Parts: sequence; C-alpha cells; structure tokens
Amino acid sequence: MNNFKNNADKLLYDFGLLNELKNYGTPYIVGSYAMDLLAWNDLDIYVSNETMSTEKLYELTSFILNTFHPVWYEAKKEVIDGKTVWFHGFETEILGELCNVDVWFFDKDTIAKALDFSKNIKQKLLANPELKEVVINIKQSLIENEQYGFDKILSMDVYKAVFEDNIRSYKEFIENYGV
Repeated sequence: MNNFKNNADKLLYDFGLLNELKNYGTPYIVGSYAMDLLAWNDLDIYVSNETMSTEKLYELTSFILNTFHPVWYEAKKEVIDGKTVWFHGFETEILGELCNVDVWFFDKDTIAKALDFSKNIKQKLLANPELKEVVINIKQSLIENEQYGFDKILSMDVYKAVFEDNIRSYKEFIENYGV
C-alpha cells in the first residue's frame, strides 16, 4: 500500500472521518483513492443525503476543525446544474504532511455516475495493469511542474488522455495537450 493510501486510511478510520460522515448520510469514497490511482495525498468522498442543512454544515464543520486542525478549510452550499450541493474541503498537516480532503453532498444520481466512472476505470486497469503506473507518473509529473489542480489539469484530463487517446508519458501529454 502506498503512503498516500495509508495516509487516507488514517484520516478515514483512525481519525474517524468515515464514521462521522455516516451521521449525515451514506458516504462513498471516490476518485483516485477508489481507483487506486493516488499520486498525492488527496481524498474525495461523496455523501448521499438530500436532507443536508445549514445546521448540519455547522456540525460537520465543528468536527473537521476540532479533529483535523486544517490549515485551509471551506464549507458552502451552492447550486450546480440546478441541483443544491454542499461542500466541505480542507487541507491538514495532522499526519506531518499536507493532505487534502474534499467532501461533497450530492444526489444519488450524481454519485451513481461517479461510481460507474470509477468501475469503468478499474476495468480498464484490469485489462491493462501497466496503465496504472502511466497514470500515476503523468499525474506526479504534472504536480511537480505545478500544472495539476483546480483551474489547471485534473485527474479526469489524465484519464481521458491515457485511456482514450493512448497517451503514455508526461512528455506525450504535454505535446498533445499544449499545457
């Protein structure tokens, strides 16, 4: 198990994040963790709960602040594609290195699509296990070159490049996507 997944497991289980989220709905671990494609300390969780409220947002905020002592934190309610969603995002150094956690409260259909996407990627990795290293290497190179993240290149861009466009290296990625 790589150190990134080990750190995510500590946040989820040792610090009780997963159990706490069960108080608000059904949590689903998604993203790179779920696909075993972690390239850095990044954990994405979707929670199915159509009954989220401002009061619950404050309760979860209190848990996160008191448990993880984040160096950055954001919580908000917003409307995306006509649907109300709730977001909690934070970065913590509680494990001795920076870890990012994003928790989204989505409707069941949005979560189902994310789970299907993850299942699809996992199937592609089973068919071509060498692509796991390709994906992680491209993501890590993008991180090292400060080209990865919000308003930059995202994991979805890398997955498309590797699984649909047959990109096999960071150099190819840059040449083909002009980053």
